[in-house]
Amino acid sequence: MKFTTVVAAILSMAAFAIAAPVAAPAAEEVAARQNHGMCVSGQPGGVTQIDC
Repeated sequence: MKFTTVVAAILSMAAFAIAAPVAAPAAEEVAARQNHGMCVSGQPGGVTQIDC
């Protein structure tokens, strides 16, 4: 491969690395958002709320 091809490939990979999200949310933050305090039961055709 030519030197310019290698340099272009490295710059391309660097651009993708910069565009990628840097930090994923912590597991605790995701769990806090998902816990909405409602217990539900799924059945064909719908979802019903049940007592926890």
